[in-house]
Amino acid sequence: MKQSHLRVVIMGGSSGIGAATAIAFARQGAHLVLGARGKAGLDDIARRCRQAGGHADVLVVDATDADAVAAFAQDARDLLGQIDLWFSNVGSGVVGKFADVPIAHHRQVIETNLITHMNDAHAVIPIFLEQDYGIWVNMISSGGFVATPYAAAYGASKFGLRGFSEALRAELGKKRDIHVCDIYPSFVDTPGFKHAANYTGAKLSYPPGVLAPEKVANAVVALVRKPRSVTLLGAPDVTKKLTQLRPTCWHPA
Repeated sequence: MKQSHLRVVIMGGSSGIGAATAIAFARQGAHLVLGARGKAGLDDIARRCRQAGGHADVLVVDATDADAVAAFAQDARDLLGQIDLWFSNVGSGVVGKFADVPIAHHRQVIETNLITHMNDAHAVIPIFLEQDYGIWVNMISSGGFVATPYAAAYGASKFGLRGFSEALRAELGKKRDIHVCDIYPSFVDTPGFKHAANYTGAKLSYPPGVLAPEKVANAVVALVRKPRSVTLLGAPDVTKKLTQLRPTCWHPA
């Protein structure tokens, strides 16, 4: 399929990786539907997508509300005609010793990082099955492979998301044109990191080798031409270690 004919949905499309990915697809002439909670941010990115040569519609949606996401998916399909690729990209974090962080904040991280992606999949997979094709791109992170001290809920959510994605991929294994693609970047320079709740008492900063969101965006765009189950992004030593930990999945008969 020509990139200019692509019909793409991006959840969390108002900033960070989602915004960079929207603009990357727009440069290929894609038609996009962007979803997030803040209309002002969506409108700004949609404007930038149009300037880049694409077409973008915006729909305000709370990704934690399963019914709202289901309605959003139907509206997106009505706008696009069909959905070729859906990018699940909503996420958040909280940093601090587990017992020092209020349990409500841990719950919020799990809901944002895991449940919203399940809501997305539950909404779009039936559309893919009806079309008999589609690509679901799932933003996870290297935290889905390696435990994250002082970010226990984040680690739990990412490990859970990796397991969910593997299970879904196995269920859809006989559908040759429906793909579940996971992206595992190391640290990415996004507002989400800077805005994470911080209970450490120290100023947070990125480690060496932080990725630009545009690098992740390019990896998502590349999945259109060659869908891959697992894409690892980051410093070579990190990628090598994660490659050795690549998941396995039991496929039922």
